[in-house]
Order: sequence, then C-alpha cells, then structure tokens
Amino acid sequence: MRKQIRRASRVRTIGTVVTTAIVAVATMTGWGASAAMAADYDYPAAIDPASIVVTTADGSSGTTVNEHLRVDAGWAVPDGAVSGQTFGFTLPAQFAGYTGAFSVPADDDPSATVADCTVSEDSPPVVTCTLTDYVDGRTDISGSLWFLVSAVEETTDTTVDFEVDGTIVPVPIPGGGIVGEPVPTEPEKWSWQTADGRLAWQLMIPGAQFAGAGSLSIDDTLTPPGAGVGEHHNIDGALSVWSTDTAGQDRGTITAWTGGWDATGSSFHLEIAGPIDPARNYVVKYYTVPIDGATGDSFSNVADIAGVIVRATQVWTATGGGSGTGGTTGGFSIQKVLAGDGAESVPAGTTFDVAYSYGDPVVRKVLEVTVGAPATSIALPRGTIITLEEIDLPAIDGVTWGTPTFGGSGVRSLADGTAEMTIVAGSAVAITLTNTATPVVPPTTPPPTNPPTPATPVVPTPPSELPLTGGLASTGSDVPAGLLWAGGAVMLLGLALTGGAALRRRVRREG
Repeated sequence: MRKQIRRASRVRTIGTVVTTAIVAVATMTGWGASAAMAADYDYPAAIDPASIVVTTADGSSGTTVNEHLRVDAGWAVPDGAVSGQTFGFTLPAQFAGYTGAFSVPADDDPSATVADCTVSEDSPPVVTCTLTDYVDGRTDISGSLWFLVSAVEETTDTTVDFEVDGTIVPVPIPGGGIVGEPVPTEPEKWSWQTADGRLAWQLMIPGAQFAGAGSLSIDDTLTPPGAGVGEHHNIDGALSVWSTDTAGQDRGTITAWTGGWDATGSSFHLEIAGPIDPARNYVVKYYTVPIDGATGDSFSNVADIAGVIVRATQVWTATGGGSGTGGTTGGFSIQKVLAGDGAESVPAGTTFDVAYSYGDPVVRKVLEVTVGAPATSIALPRGTIITLEEIDLPAIDGVTWGTPTFGGSGVRSLADGTAEMTIVAGSAVAITLTNTATPVVPPTTPPPTNPPTPATPVVPTPPSELPLTGGLASTGSDVPAGLLWAGGAVMLLGLALTGGAALRRRVRREG
C-alpha cells in the first residue's frame, strides 16, 4: 500500500486502496470465514482460461495486502443462449470481493446490457453473470469483463488459482506475490472508492509520535469544489474511532472522544482523550458522498492532526464493466386483421393462435394474436427460415372462416395455407394475418308452387253378369259379400220383368 501513496512533506495521495481495518471488518462479517458454495452455471466453460489477467488498480508493479486488484477475462456463450442463463468462475482464496455488482454493456449499443454480474462475499468469491434479453435470438455472443477485488491474504506464491469449469487455472500476481502492508510510522491519510459509490477516508496516526500527550486534536476539512476538484459531503454524521497494536492487530474501539461534523457535512473536529499510548496506532474513518460523481472526477480533503497536515485525493474510477457482442438479428411481428361480412360477429378480444417453426431440429412455438392488439415482435438470427401456420381457429356462432392469408415483405404463401419467410439482418418484417369471416345463413323450406289436386274416389262398376258357379248353390261363405248383394239385385230385377210380361199378356187375352 505504501507504494500507492505519494508523499510531499507529509502530504499523501492514494488511489483505490482498502485498509487493514476494512479487512478486519470484512473478516468479522464473514468475508474470509465462509466457504464458497460450488457455482452452478448454465455455461460453466464460458470464461476463457487463457484470457484471465490480474493487474493492480493503480498500475503499480507490486501487490500488498489490502490493495485493489483488477481482474480481466474474456467470455463467450454458444448460439441459442437466452436471457436468464448464467456463466462465471471462482476467484482465488487470497482475494475478497470489492466490486459487488457490475454490468457488461453491448458494443453496438452502450445503453444496452448484455449481462449483469455479481461478485459474492464468499471465500473464495464467486462471480456469476446473468445474460439479459439482449442475447435472445443472437448468434456469436461473446465479450470481455473486468472488476476489482481486494488482496486480503499474504502469499509468497507467484500465482493465484482461479477455477473455471472445475479446472484450476494459475494466474500470475503483479510483483510475484502478496506482501504484508507496512505499519505507518507517521500520520497518513488513505482514501478509496467503495463498491456502493461512496468515498472512504481513513486517518492512520501512530501513537508513538504523540506519546504522553494529554489528548489528540484533529480537524478535517473537505476541499471545496473547483479547479478540477469535485464536490462531496458527509451525509450520515458518523465518525468511527479505534486503535490497534503497532502490528495492526488487536483492534479496540475508542469511546473516549468528543466532537463531530458541522451542519453542512464539510468538516469535523475531534478530540481523543489521553494519555496517548505510544504502543497503539489510532485510526479515524468516515465516508463522503460525491455530488454528480463521474469517472475521472477528483475529490480531496485536508486533516490537521495536532499540527501535522495530511492530505488525500481520490479519483473516481469505474469498478467493473466489459463489453459484449452478438451477431446481428432480424425479426418479424404479426398483426391480426378480420375481413368479410361476418367480422362484426366476432367478439372483441378473441384470440387466434399462430404457430411458427424454424431450425434443425425444428423449434416450434405458438403466438397468441388479437385483433387491434399491438403486434407481437420476435427476434431471430439472420438467415433463419420460418414457417407460419394459423392453428385451431376459434369457433364463433354464426361465422364460418375462410382460408387465412399471410402478407408482408418477403412473405411467401404456400399451397397448404401456411407461409414462409427468411429473417433479414436489421429488419423487422410486419406480417398481417387476415381471416375472412362469412355469416352463416340458416336453411329454410320453400312453399310448393302448385298444390296437388285431391284424388277422386273410384266407385267400382258392377259386373254385367253374375258368375255362375257352384258357389251360388252353397251358403255363400266362399263368395265376397259385394257379389252376393249384386247377384240378389239381378234376381229381383229378373222376377219383376217376368211378372210384368205375364200381366201384359193376360190383359190382351181378356180384352
């Protein structure tokens, strides 16, 4: 850490550095104590092992405990990856997560995010990146990422071990190892940018320099904005005061102090009650919040420690990022249209199902479209040939459906009523699906044009002679009743005629 401090007559400037005290707090909260769970990724081999590089955040050549290090890596996922799927890797046990979360922007649109990543507080830390909907339908998805960690454990090894897809990957450390941090022998001021966007400031005061003093007076003032310096303020009113032994261990909270921040959060006065112990180092820590902080902005303050002046300047830097690319895509959308005299009979909100299929093996999906609703847009890789088919037309009382018609630029109608099109890069084809609704006419029975004439009853004509058969001498049981009556009438007529003729002859003789 000492190599990161620029000193001029006890004036110090330090880049992004984490102190021993922060590591102690981190250890107490579980950073170095819990074992990391095994990562479970959709694409565990996405990180390229050969691309992993570790450098110091400030560009120095050596690594000390509590120093910020930058990790860079390249990555790629296979075609067909979709939003919500994950990739990542496990960091060395000598590192602690500093950048808690970061995003990977798209090369072609920096406002779009390709993946959202997190660095866990486990030991060792685990990096997990989750793909966004930017990747849906794209091909050749790849990129880079980077983030900051803290070196929290000394090692004489020249490399540290990353884990990618179950394989240990040794990566060189700047300076060939992680060395312990020198204990300050004079007052120093350190600063660093926190993962949540605040600026941390810490005064390190060796008690030996003020041995026997009845108290220790500290006045700290934030540098006003201007001349390249940004504006920042304390907003929580907090000051943390503790001491350690000369080796930076045996931390103990100091409660015998008075003072605090002014109303604007721009300065504070602090009195630490004595006697000051020469075997202890005294530490004061606080936070400020930048006003509209941006990458490259500088923030500064000055502390007067019993007449010793120390300064620190913190340059605002990004803590994570990267880039992502993917093959250009095209797409299509479907708008539902109704035609025909029966269209008004179709209830509002009626949904229609459209199946689209593509690829080998075939991927088949179904869209629901509604008349008047916004068109549904689908993104697919360029060159993809899709087939469109309307399925399961809704049954509507009083309506019959005609053959569906797909229309749009590049849409080809097929003989079986389906349609086909090829996805063009950078183009979203607006497809219209038209259904013709025809009203159903109920069947009726027309009245007859010529009513039939009623049939005339037929009266049978009696026979001219009575058949002479043996049946007449019988009881007549074998002769139909009609013939018996007819025969009787003939006999009576014959008797009458015979009688008349006899009467006429008698009258002639008597006359």
